[in-house]
Amino acid sequence: MRITVLAAMAAIGWAISPAAAASPLTLEDAIERSLQTSPLLNAREAAIAASGAGIDQARVRPNPTLEVEIENFTGSGPYSDFGSTETTVTYRQALERGGKRRARVALAESDRGIARLERRKSAAEVAFETQQAWNAVLEAAAAAGNADERLRLAEEMAAIVQRRVKAARDPLAAGLKADNQVADARTAVMQAGLQLDAARSALAALLGEDAPTVDVDGRAFFLMGGGPDGGVAPDLAVSEARIERAGKSYELEKVRAKSDPTIGVGVRRFEDGGDVAAVLSLSMPLAFFDKNRGNIDRAMAERQEAQWLLAEDQRKYAAALRSARAQQASARAEAAAIRDDMIPRAAEAARSARDGYDRGAFAYLEVADTQRALADLRTREIAALKKFHEAQAFIDRLTGRWSLSTAAQEF
Repeated sequence: MRITVLAAMAAIGWAISPAAAASPLTLEDAIERSLQTSPLLNAREAAIAASGAGIDQARVRPNPTLEVEIENFTGSGPYSDFGSTETTVTYRQALERGGKRRARVALAESDRGIARLERRKSAAEVAFETQQAWNAVLEAAAAAGNADERLRLAEEMAAIVQRRVKAARDPLAAGLKADNQVADARTAVMQAGLQLDAARSALAALLGEDAPTVDVDGRAFFLMGGGPDGGVAPDLAVSEARIERAGKSYELEKVRAKSDPTIGVGVRRFEDGGDVAAVLSLSMPLAFFDKNRGNIDRAMAERQEAQWLLAEDQRKYAAALRSARAQQASARAEAAAIRDDMIPRAAEAARSARDGYDRGAFAYLEVADTQRALADLRTREIAALKKFHEAQAFIDRLTGRWSLSTAAQEF
């Protein structure tokens, strides 16, 4: 009875062109190519480059200050000319305390880590979109195969009916009904072909190619295997990194509360006598009013917010993953029952009815009903398989199965 599975697979073989039958496009290849051509990943790469520049900037020390001060250049009495002028040139440098530079660099490195994880998350999104388009092509190919099989059965039945009509064993009305069934089946074949072309065009757009170059092995639609999980979910990884970044921001705001001294060294020249003298200065801001308390409290609250958001993301992730796996299990059971039990029985009933009609034991409508029931079961099988593959694509998106692919790591 399982021979009907092979028959159903063979029915969609037309979706594979002869030139591409030796090496049809696989899902893995489709995802790799979509990742390579995705503008979104190029944007994420630019964000990583920007965060790298942020690290370089964080490593930079404060600029020094060159100060020129001229005293007593005008006035009254002995200061009425430039003879009593004193000119001081001072080089001043702020000295960062408390590890401010180190904290800035750590925060910038956290930003780069988030940018890299955002790229991985985007890779999972691109792969998910590609996998959905891929599944749509397989579904359309299976539907086209079902339409072809329906047309074949309708034509076979029409030939039997016409033979009986010519032998005056059935009325002309039976022949007209059979012809209508053939016409309806041909229309379904045409519509299925158009839907397949549309699905292939959508997939080709994601790959940056023309639709005619996208050829797939439609038999993959009837396989119900699962893929390995990707490890740490990309969305959760980003949320965890945001907690780390919030912690780095909190540490930076704490060290910013410490005042930085400014040291200055210079030389002073006295016009009256032409003498010079060294100058040393030291200044320290007094943190009487601004102790950066507001920024510290804000950073602390942001870290708590990030922690709660991670908890919420984990809750949603676990619920979504459980739901997707349950839906996949249900779809697998339904498809298997239809394929292994219901379709073989319906196919046998259709053959028996057709043979019985040829012998005159059944009416045409009875045969048409059995063939319609068989076509409906194959349509139900396709719908169940669609649910299975949609659930698998969603599971792959959640777990980041494709976000660690070669193309994603090349950026």
